[in-house]
Parts: sequence; C-alpha cells; structure tokens
Amino acid sequence: MADVPAAGRDAMRSLAASLGDRANEMAAAGLVADVPALWEDAIAGLQDDGSRALITLAYAWYQALHGEVEHGLRLAVRLRDCPVSSVRAQIRVLVRNRMRVEPDLVGQTWLALTETGLPSWASLSDRDIDAVGEWLTAASWEESRAIYDAGVSGIRSQDIDAALEEIALGDPRLRAPVAVHRAVLVLGADVGYGCLSDAREAARVAGNAVLAGDWNALRACATIELTVHGLGFLGGVHGVAAELVAGGDLAISPLMSERIAVLARDAAPWELAQAASDLAVVGDGSLVALLAAIPDSLQR
Repeated sequence: MADVPAAGRDAMRSLAASLGDRANEMAAAGLVADVPALWEDAIAGLQDDGSRALITLAYAWYQALHGEVEHGLRLAVRLRDCPVSSVRAQIRVLVRNRMRVEPDLVGQTWLALTETGLPSWASLSDRDIDAVGEWLTAASWEESRAIYDAGVSGIRSQDIDAALEEIALGDPRLRAPVAVHRAVLVLGADVGYGCLSDAREAARVAGNAVLAGDWNALRACATIELTVHGLGFLGGVHGVAAELVAGGDLAISPLMSERIAVLARDAAPWELAQAASDLAVVGDGSLVALLAAIPDSLQR
C-alpha cells in the first residue's frame, strides 16, 4: 500500500472532520455509546486500505481526546506498521501525546498489543524534535555545523535518529536530507562534515572504511557522495559494495553491472581510480563484476 495521493488525503480530511462533528453532536445528545458505530461504519465503507488507515487514525485521535483513551491507543498501536508514512508519523505523535499525560496506561496498552516495551521515539521531547528539525533544514553546512554544536550534539544519538525518522515519515520529500544527516551521525561530526564539504575527502574516508571493513561507514560515505556531491559512479560503487558485503548477498546482476558501466563513462578519472582501488581491497570475488565494468583504459 503506497501513500494516499494528495486528492485522496484531502477527501479523507474532509470526511474525518465531518465524522468528528457528527460524533460531537451525538455525544451532546447523550448517544455516546453509538459513536463507535458511526466511525466503524464509515471505515468499513471505504474502498482502499490507505483511506481506511487515515480514517482509523482520525478515529483513534477522536477517542483519545474524548475520554476513551485506551480505545484510541489500541486503534493507534495497531496502525504502527501502516505502509502510509503520514499515518505512522501521526501514530507516534498520538502515543507521545498520551505518554506525557498517562504513561502507565500507554506502556500497558503498548505491551499488551505488541509484547514489547515502548520504542525510544515514545519519549522524545518536543524540544529535541524541534532542534533536529532546525538542524535538518539549515541553509548551509556551516550553519548546520553551528546548530549541531550548539544543541543537537547534546541529544542522545538514538533520539536524533528517531527524530530524523519521524520527520521523514511526516514529509517524504525530506528523505534524502534525512539520509545525509544520518550519515553524519554514523561518521561522527568532524569526519561527517569534512565529507560534506569536500568530495575528495568523502572518497578518502570511504577508502579508509574499506580498509577497516567498516561497511556502515562506507554506506554513509556513499550516501554523501551520491546525494551531496553528485558522484553517481563512485557513490554507486561504494553503496553497492557496502550492501553486498555487509548483507552477505554477494550476487551482482548483469543489470547492475551495466548500470555501473554506464555511470563510469561520465565519471572523473580520479573516481574511476578510487573505485578500482577500493574494490581491489575488498577482494571478494563477487565484486569482480563491478571491477570489470570499469574500462581498463579509464582506470589508469
């Protein structure tokens, strides 16, 4: 199930508002017991999973804010893995909202439905989320570093990561910058910002990651090379190498090799030489196909 198109979201917002108004009228008339049926009948009448998820989310919020907190939480928790990213983002907000008021009830309800403890995002503070959001949307890398040093660096890394994930869920357009900032967290601020500022430095750090067998760092470098510096070939090679070696799935498809060969045609000579050197260090036979995709004449 993909995210619901904008037109569909607008229609569901209108439906949710209408259902909320009608539910309030029913409650004022003493018909509180009939309110669940109003929402449930509307949800059952919808034609697709995405629309049902959006209205179930609205139903969860309604119940949580109108005295049926446990029921609202149960509705919300059951949507925690919903493929619609905006729903998952709002579930987190709802759970955290109630966590600050009724932490025991939230914890018990979550445990009853998932048989696990509450995830770290449930205890995120608004201040930390706002700080990470400001960091993510800085106008320059210099400003970004200043924001990081002034406040973000004092937040636990797992909380920074959770806040970044929530921001990306709320606005899929931010997935690329979120990936870059996660890469900085993996590499550490000093190394990460060095890589952001200079493509050759990112490549050098990637080469060191290969030597150390640090595939998480290599993956982070690949993200920066691709997203920040536009190094489609070198970033692609590093990303593929990190995924294949770290994941243990070492099969390289002909299509992948062909794509690498195409990217190699537009790559700078230093990129080609770096990629060939790094793949040789990895030394895994499964990566021979990638190395072979780089024309010999370009590697020199």
